[in-house]
Amino acid sequence: MELVAQVWIFPKFETIYLFYLFLIGLAAFAYIRLMNFLQSRQTHVFSYWNDFQKFALARKCNQMEMNILHSFYESLQPEEAEKYLHPENRGKLRNALYRYFLKTPSNPTEKEVNLFDKLFRSSADLKKEIESLEDIPVGEVGALEADGKEELTYVMQKTNEDLLLSTKALSKGFLVLGKIANLYVFRPSSGGYLIHGVITKLNQDGIVFHFNGTIEKKGEAHLMLLAKYSLMIAPWPPKDETKESIELDRSKLVLSEESIDHQLDMLRKISKEQHKDDESKFAIPDTAKPFTALSERISDRGLTFEIPPNISTDIWKVQDLWEVSFSFPDGPTFSFRGKMFPVKQKGELYLIRYVDADESTRKEVYEEIKKRGGSREILT
Repeated sequence: MELVAQVWIFPKFETIYLFYLFLIGLAAFAYIRLMNFLQSRQTHVFSYWNDFQKFALARKCNQMEMNILHSFYESLQPEEAEKYLHPENRGKLRNALYRYFLKTPSNPTEKEVNLFDKLFRSSADLKKEIESLEDIPVGEVGALEADGKEELTYVMQKTNEDLLLSTKALSKGFLVLGKIANLYVFRPSSGGYLIHGVITKLNQDGIVFHFNGTIEKKGEAHLMLLAKYSLMIAPWPPKDETKESIELDRSKLVLSEESIDHQLDMLRKISKEQHKDDESKFAIPDTAKPFTALSERISDRGLTFEIPPNISTDIWKVQDLWEVSFSFPDGPTFSFRGKMFPVKQKGELYLIRYVDADESTRKEVYEEIKKRGGSREILT
């Protein structure tokens, strides 16, 4: 049997390999530069967003509106994101935001309208209510509503009875002569408004919306009043004293896993507080009972108050619903049922949020607060 030796021959080095090595190095260098650029760009956009977020928060934008603005800011080039931060470029920011909304119809249209008013309306205009077309300026961004649909538009021109509305974002369903529709506009100080009317003319760039004289409020802005009014607060439903009390036979209790855990937590807490020599900390909360207090803020949705010194700060835990009664000076008396919570940021301050107030009663409270110079609601 004949064996043939195998010899490995190392490939001969060619000049072309230098070119390949150069290309690989160039690609690696380009990749590193690109990654650095993208990281730097992301950092800058994030920094610009933080600055813009402060502006939006100062304009009382809520979390949902902030989420919409964040998506808008992420769509910008870094140079645009920086440019729109400057006050002199507010008009360009407004146009860019409008174009973005036209491209993203998934956003709630009313939220878009509200955002324009919060971000771009002057402080003097913020306080105005809408009573006629005189209170709607050229450039006002609104939503045309008809057949259960809402689409973004803005006022291009106006007269005492007519508005020329942009058709740039309107679908064919709105471009119908004689179509009855509403124009939704917003004011941060007083809420949304529906301007009732009909479409009377069509052209390439706009529609003529004829105002029929009716303006309807669509949802009130919630107002609060800083006032020290006497409150009567009692557990609800009230205890029926005529019924015999039923004594609990603790020997017949079946201790569940949950109740055992709760008792262990209580024992740990008591033990910890006893080490601090503070007997009041581990006192058992008072049984829910009526008490009086002074209001701190009153709104059409709830009120805040300081709990009196003779009442346990844990009293809110032993009762699900409370009834609160109060009167406006030279005005009506109201009684509401609601839930009580501590306002953690403000020490001994507590909140009762109404759960049984109907729209007509809320409206009454709103009007009483408005007469007395109420401001935007902040209860927590």
